[in-house]
Amino acid sequence: MSKMPPDEFSTRVMRARRFMRERGMDGLVVTDPVHYGYFTGHKVPAWMKSRPAIFILPYEGEPALITWSGPGMFARLYNQPFPSWVTDRRIYPEVPFTPEPRVDWGIADVLRERGLAEGRIGIELGRETWLGIPVADYDLLREQLPKVRFVDSGPVVWGCRLIKSEWEIDCMRSACAIGGKAWERTFTDLRPGISIAEVQKLVLHHYAEGGADLQSEPPTVLGATGPGRTFQNGDVLYMDGGCSYNGYKMDITRRAVFGKPSPRQQSEHDGMWGILNEIIERMTPGTSVRELFEFSQSRLAAHPEWKNYSDHPSKRIGHGIGLENEPPAISGTDATVLEEGMVLTPEPKIESVDGLVNPEEQVVIRASGPDVISNASDPKLYVVE
Repeated sequence: MSKMPPDEFSTRVMRARRFMRERGMDGLVVTDPVHYGYFTGHKVPAWMKSRPAIFILPYEGEPALITWSGPGMFARLYNQPFPSWVTDRRIYPEVPFTPEPRVDWGIADVLRERGLAEGRIGIELGRETWLGIPVADYDLLREQLPKVRFVDSGPVVWGCRLIKSEWEIDCMRSACAIGGKAWERTFTDLRPGISIAEVQKLVLHHYAEGGADLQSEPPTVLGATGPGRTFQNGDVLYMDGGCSYNGYKMDITRRAVFGKPSPRQQSEHDGMWGILNEIIERMTPGTSVRELFEFSQSRLAAHPEWKNYSDHPSKRIGHGIGLENEPPAISGTDATVLEEGMVLTPEPKIESVDGLVNPEEQVVIRASGPDVISNASDPKLYVVE
């Protein structure tokens, strides 16, 4: 795949500032670990909750980051670069061993230095955003800067992340290629009596051999009816998820049946993948995700013999994808209009006696038409002889 372009992070900052200008923000405080990594390049494990990582971006002037002493220590001792392009780094030692109930992480100091003590500052306060510092610490920050107006940063960070660069798309294409081949190899290893855990271990083994991120999680595997969660003749294996590559995720579904499929099993599988392909054909710039949802509902309504899982307008039939499952939701309540560079995973769903039937593919929105990047594995109902 292509190397990360040298201007990838500067482009993200430029776009963030454009969205900040449109929404009248003077600065941006990023505390969610995924958003932080997106802007700084410094990847932080989600479990490191006691050590917040913070990115501060003024509308004008140099950005700063705040993190614990570990990354700098590792860089110094092992002769490697600090894992971020940001040069203004505020370091706190390890975790705050203090009896005080609230911690000052230094955000207020940076905002004052940047002349933003009376500004309009975006931070994670709304839907689809997560505050990466304790609420008590956020309350302290508000007390330290009583003239700052904190507003939801979601429109800025998601405004940036909704549209993927070609490098980001390349990462997801690689994830889908590695993961798709791993799933194909796993399906050829299936046999009656194999357990869900054994299937997941096989997948992880093939991920590692293929070059996926070592942090890739096992896929969701369901459908086993035998003792010890083993698959028996007649069972339908359902697999959902995928590996990641450079942090960017694959998210698709595939199914396998143990023994010859019944006419109903084959009909449900082929019929639902047919509807999915009709939805994908309509994934073009200018189409709203709500239109995709409503089209899916109309197609499923033509099959009264099926139980539509998405039987209420608030339920979704897919989502955006990138570093994680992301906006927009392909639902009856999301008004997002598709644009070039968005990546989504449509997945209409029905409930069957065998479990869930929800075909899912990974699609890039292009002016020339939808670009399905998850075609490394065959979506047919795989038959385990």
